[in-house]
Amino acid sequence: MKKILKTFSLYCLSFLFLAAMNACQNDDVASIDEQEQEQESNSESLTAVISDGLHSNWSEGDPIMLVHNGQTIIAEAQESGSSSILSGTIEGTFTDDNPLFGIYPADNRVSSDDESLTVTIPATQTGNENGYDEKSVVAVARTTSNSLNFQTVCGGIKLNFQMSGVTGIELESVDGYALSGTVGIKWDEQGKPTVDKIENAHSIITFNAPNESGFIPGKDYYISTLPCDVYGGYRLSIYKDGLVAHYFSVHQTIERTDYITPDDLVESELEFDDPDAPLVEEERPELDATTTALLRQYLQNQTEDNKLALLNQMGLRYDKVVARKKAKLRELEREAKTPDLVAEMQGIVDEMVENRDIRLEQQFLRLIDPRNDENPKDVWMVLRGASAPNAYIGYAPVTNAEYAAFEKGFMYDAGKDNYPVVNITIAEATAYCDWLTAQDNAHVYRLPTDEEWILGAGHMPKDVTMNSGRVETGLTPVDAYSQTTGACGGIDFWGNCWEWTSSTDANGQYIIKGGSWDSERDDCRSEKSDVVRTGTKGYANVGFRVVRTDASNAR
Repeated sequence: MKKILKTFSLYCLSFLFLAAMNACQNDDVASIDEQEQEQESNSESLTAVISDGLHSNWSEGDPIMLVHNGQTIIAEAQESGSSSILSGTIEGTFTDDNPLFGIYPADNRVSSDDESLTVTIPATQTGNENGYDEKSVVAVARTTSNSLNFQTVCGGIKLNFQMSGVTGIELESVDGYALSGTVGIKWDEQGKPTVDKIENAHSIITFNAPNESGFIPGKDYYISTLPCDVYGGYRLSIYKDGLVAHYFSVHQTIERTDYITPDDLVESELEFDDPDAPLVEEERPELDATTTALLRQYLQNQTEDNKLALLNQMGLRYDKVVARKKAKLRELEREAKTPDLVAEMQGIVDEMVENRDIRLEQQFLRLIDPRNDENPKDVWMVLRGASAPNAYIGYAPVTNAEYAAFEKGFMYDAGKDNYPVVNITIAEATAYCDWLTAQDNAHVYRLPTDEEWILGAGHMPKDVTMNSGRVETGLTPVDAYSQTTGACGGIDFWGNCWEWTSSTDANGQYIIKGGSWDSERDDCRSEKSDVVRTGTKGYANVGFRVVRTDASNAR
């Protein structure tokens, strides 16, 4: 019995010893688990991943700003590559209402709140060995975890010059849209950063070469901008050897992550000039090789596809002219010394944009009109594009001498034979046309419509010298100002005297065209069709010009 009790006691002691040991081990494991959990909750590493943008890989030591709940720290990338562990930690729990933000480059951050960041896109940039300015390629991240997915805020323009000596570029949105500035960033439903608001906006960005020798020929360079609609046009001013050339492009849009290229920039066609010279607007540019080829293609095979291709190319050329005028308008606005010129230029731009399709159709009709002048030595000019198949328009407004041949009792001052006849009513002008018709069995003569007058005149060159704005004390001979030659080859289309048309407004008033010696320049523009007069009255500054059509096609 004693032996049994002794054995039982040994078993109990062993059991108690083992139980105690197991309890100690459990306590140790629990302690370790608690320590690991505490360590994990307070010091889990942050990871930064680059998903898009020019800055596609981290370099060890890249500074990244982290922002959370009022805390701001600068962490550094610990590895090279598209993903990297970050140095440093930031305390707190990251939630949808209180997320963790990341900004690269670190010093581009301006402010932040629980929903958005505010960062800067610089208006002055320098192309370094990577081809871009690191401070301009802003990338941001928003997360509720310990992984930050960095996405770029920017897009921009990609350039590659083959010529040497280019030391700087100036990029401008000719519509005045923001390309850089202080930008509020929010995230859309797909988690992409979007521009919320812009302050200190700049529509011009200056992009400098890294040294005096200029940009390396054949190397890609990137000007970073905010996402921007530049469909209406942008200007590139290219500085080389102390001179500057201006290039304009249209029909493009800068999206986030997208760097567009000016595909039709031909370096050999750039015209360099003194940087202090005013921006000269291009007027009536000659047909380029592409337009000429498309015109020839259409004339040989007049299909709708060929017509559309020609019209698209014409539209591209037209919109580039408008872009130049917008750039001139922006220049005048910056000078802030000529409010009258600003208003005038704004009116021109607005009219060109509003009447774009009409102008293109008129130009198209002119281009495809196959007629040659039947008699180049007479006073009738081919009215290309007119709906009347064989329409011609007078070389000049009807003169005193010409009208006196019709109206025998008409009197005018000596020495003014070649001055435009004025003080003529619509009925009297129509009677003169009927008189011409009565003498010519093959043709009918009449006043031009508003559209026909515009076809004959074409677009008024911006810097044309003419008798307007009271530069003269009154009328001058019809051939006094040679620059007033219209698209048809006729003269005296702008200034000197207004000209009657047969078109009327809703109130029955007759539209007059071309302006006069006492008109503002803006009123002389060909497309201006809101100036009217009463047809039963004669005016000291209103004359007329005549259209001639074939008798069988008269309207």
